[in-house]
Amino acid sequence: MRSALFLLVWLAAAPAEREVVVNERESLSQVAERALGDPKGASELKAINGLTSDAVPAGTTLKLPPAEDRNRALSALAAARTAVAQADRNAARREEASAKLQEAETHFQAADYMSAAKTADSAWALLSPGAGQPSTFRVKVEESGDTTVSVQTGPPVRVRAEDKTQPVNPGQVVRVPKGQAPPAPEALLAAPQPRTPTDGSRFKFPPVKGQPGLGPVTLTWTTVAGAKGYEVEVLPPEGSTLRRTVTTPQWQLPMLPAGRYRWTVRALSDSQKSSASAERLFELTEDKVALEVGKTDWK
Repeated sequence: MRSALFLLVWLAAAPAEREVVVNERESLSQVAERALGDPKGASELKAINGLTSDAVPAGTTLKLPPAEDRNRALSALAAARTAVAQADRNAARREEASAKLQEAETHFQAADYMSAAKTADSAWALLSPGAGQPSTFRVKVEESGDTTVSVQTGPPVRVRAEDKTQPVNPGQVVRVPKGQAPPAPEALLAAPQPRTPTDGSRFKFPPVKGQPGLGPVTLTWTTVAGAKGYEVEVLPPEGSTLRRTVTTPQWQLPMLPAGRYRWTVRALSDSQKSSASAERLFELTEDKVALEVGKTDWK
């Protein structure tokens, strides 16, 4: 789909002010916290505005860093920090990656955002298997504005919202509510595996007077880690699909007319729905028993 080495999924981007005026009795770190959300950004303001001191007279107008460039560098730094922190201490290239991360931090403090992003990305790539390979991922935006990003294969995808960046690794998904920062990702739900009845099973049930349909048949499947429920779909030969959400890995079907049925099941959690299981078939038939009554002399 897209290369993830320099990929950033933006979920929110509010335009930042290009200038800020220093208030009475306000230090440079306080200005940075107010304008950039980070008191450590004072060093960036000094570099951008050519200041030699932290003491700035009230009423002074200061230039702010370009929001897009700064956010790009912040995203790259966050991914590199995570990679270094999670790497084994004896991992190859960890020392080299740590040195590059420190270099990137220095570039950032000097407001050299392009160099900071480039160097941080190179630090991340040293510790990320598959770096430079394409990522397979999906982005789903709901009507409510909530956004779900799931990554199937390839390097991590960095999701940014509300000035916070969250790396999402292959096999993970993150759901970001509208107007909120991305939470920690969770593992993608695996598709359940059908157990019984086996594919192509044929059931014979004697018809019961006054009872509509045949059965019952119980569907079962494997449990899925992280699932809070399961959505089962049964497709009859005719009519509407039967659909039921259950909390246990089984569903006893209602009495059904004779015919061939197909069924699948998906795992559910608070934030996701797995892909459908493999499709299974079963058939319901009437077991008509012929009763023969012999002759008798009874009167």
